[in-house]
Amino acid sequence: MNSDPTARLLPAGRHFAVTWSLPSEFAGRTNAMLHRSRSFASEGGAPVDILTFDDFRDYSTLRGVLTDRGFLSEGTRILNLWEDLPAMAQFIGSQPALDSEYEEGAFASYSPLAMQPSAKLVELEGPHKRLARYADDGKTLLQVDHFRSDGSLLLSDRHDAKLLGVHGGRSLTLCDAAGLPLQEWGSAWGLYRSWLDYVLAGEQAYFVVDNKNTARFMASYQREHAVVLYQVHENHLEDPSAGFASELTASAEEVFPRLEGFDGVVFLTEQQAVDVRRRYAQAGNWYVIPNGRSLAAGPEADSARSERTGMHAATLSHRKRVDHSVRAIHLANTTLSAPVGLKIFGDGSQRSQLEELVTDLNETGNVQLMGHVTNAQSHFKDASFSLLTSTSEAFGLVIVESMAAGCIPIVYDLPYGPASIITNGVNGFLVEYGNVEELARCIAEFVDMPPLQVQEMRQAARTRADDFSDANVVRQWVEAMNHAAEGKRTKGIDHTVEIEDSACLYSAGGGLEVRATLRLHLQQPIWQERVPAFYCRLRLRPGEAFFRVASTGFSKDASGRYAVRFPFESDVLNAMGGSTADVFLETRIGEATTVTRMPLAEVKAAPRVYATVHGNMSISFA
Repeated sequence: MNSDPTARLLPAGRHFAVTWSLPSEFAGRTNAMLHRSRSFASEGGAPVDILTFDDFRDYSTLRGVLTDRGFLSEGTRILNLWEDLPAMAQFIGSQPALDSEYEEGAFASYSPLAMQPSAKLVELEGPHKRLARYADDGKTLLQVDHFRSDGSLLLSDRHDAKLLGVHGGRSLTLCDAAGLPLQEWGSAWGLYRSWLDYVLAGEQAYFVVDNKNTARFMASYQREHAVVLYQVHENHLEDPSAGFASELTASAEEVFPRLEGFDGVVFLTEQQAVDVRRRYAQAGNWYVIPNGRSLAAGPEADSARSERTGMHAATLSHRKRVDHSVRAIHLANTTLSAPVGLKIFGDGSQRSQLEELVTDLNETGNVQLMGHVTNAQSHFKDASFSLLTSTSEAFGLVIVESMAAGCIPIVYDLPYGPASIITNGVNGFLVEYGNVEELARCIAEFVDMPPLQVQEMRQAARTRADDFSDANVVRQWVEAMNHAAEGKRTKGIDHTVEIEDSACLYSAGGGLEVRATLRLHLQQPIWQERVPAFYCRLRLRPGEAFFRVASTGFSKDASGRYAVRFPFESDVLNAMGGSTADVFLETRIGEATTVTRMPLAEVKAAPRVYATVHGNMSISFA
């Protein structure tokens, strides 16, 4: 903990964590967000407000639950849009009226349910009264009216703003205590941004965005006094073993095309940052900051540890592959003179299958399913080793928690995380990804290691875990926030781009190179030359998915003409399959960016390069 409770490390201003909602039971990402918020308050000296936008949680009750369980502490609190909305309406109503609000046609879409006596209404569950109107199919939502605790209309949210009864168009109208309209938005994002403006009241602010639902609109929250950072909590690839250009997860598909809308992007490991950089190039401020952990008062005595018992803490799901741990324990026990045990902490959809597997392998005396516990990390002090067999992770804080307790991690070398934390054979073990037999062999060798060697590993694990202390991690956040804020203050140079020529070349290895010659026209004079940065983007049809590379240097001739080259790896072309991609040139000078569709001059009788049946190059001029 910060030795001086009055000292402030985090930059001046208000600090926020941004998520969609906070359930009473949650997993890694939410846990990491709450822990980071507490560490910002305790180590960084700045209180943190956790912003939520959902309208169905009872936060008045949830605050007490989270506080009792230690997830909220002094300096952290939860703010919710719908709890704040009555006060926000009162504030808006107290401001001088704008003439435009009362022009003819203003609030034309305002049609609260009270004005629709024939509408069939459904009352929705939640902390405040909500009435809903659906289409004739009973499924398509057309309107939700929200009410204050005194029964007055707070906000009317229509999803059929273009034509009553037909889904299409959005209109959200905030009302005063008398039910009269105060302000209208054409999208939920507009309402969200107005709430943020109300909360900030013009103060300097730093936001850390933690999930996809909020990330999409937070990328659009552009304010001079607001620094917005997005933290990538999860692996962004469906199958990380398929390479950096392989299919994105559903959440990454929604957020990653918008990464450059943030003032900074934070990855948990350098390996993931490198893979994302290969896919998109680095067109913005990117940082690598791991998850932190609280330092324990001191390690428990190893004499109390069960030297032949391991532990696996994970949700019992397909992605966590806990069955690999069970099978590895079974294989290890076929080779050991004395059996090794495993305690599995967690619950989930795979519990019944795991119970059957334990029975089928005749390991009921060695493998125990302990169920869900709120403090699984406290059991690492009792175990000799821990296992991690997931298909993917973004970091694997559970590894650090295990090492901090002197419990040796034996884990798959999966993307991403383990190799960033563990030095193989020194403070833990990295096992070939997905290799159950290798995992079993490693377990068997570890439990039979000489006691002195084991103790050296335990001490090395504790030492390594200290690198991820909250104090160290908060300092990295301070540097990132200061850097991102400085970048936000850097002005760009407005410019236009004139592309004079372009070309596309294929290599024998399956790569592709896009070339262009161009001129830059600055919109205002500058005192000194600013070096531009050039990128080429291949955007796949349809949708927003794309690949991007930076130019491999550029040249500028005496007339001011630039020549640029953009090499795309063969993995990128393979990943695009049969897709069609549109080509764009991105030019950046400072913080100003110009995006230009890449032209291609029509050439009559253009030669066609192709490979013969023997794989040789030929050119057709037909």
